[in-house]
Amino acid sequence: MAYEVFQRLTTRIDNPTLSIVPDGRITLNAGASRVLSGAGIKTVELLWDKSRLRIALKASTKGNKNAYAVSFNGGNGSASLRAKSFVSHIGWIAPRRVRLPAVWDEKSKMLEASLPRQYIRSQRIVDTTGL
Repeated sequence: MAYEVFQRLTTRIDNPTLSIVPDGRITLNAGASRVLSGAGIKTVELLWDKSRLRIALKASTKGNKNAYAVSFNGGNGSASLRAKSFVSHIGWIAPRRVRLPAVWDEKSKMLEASLPRQYIRSQRIVDTTGL
């Protein structure tokens, strides 16, 4: 009996990539995780540029009240952070995980990514009944 090659269902991406998951987590692939750990970053601030639809994970200190802890998963090299309130704040509405290419800015110590417009709620409904 001849062997057949198993066709992988997913591909490994070594370029820095982050994903936003519907449950509010931001996950980092091994490439992005290596960038942060190599720079000694364990906590980040989440930045939002509404006009350009860009987010950034900027190096922070543990004592910063706006900092999020990055959880590094030693076995597979990935990392993640829980950011449900941030994901909600920016109006993220994707029904599934969305992978986004990320760029490391060494000078500013931040990982940046552009968000697809179709996954951002264009307007927030403001409750004015209490006024």
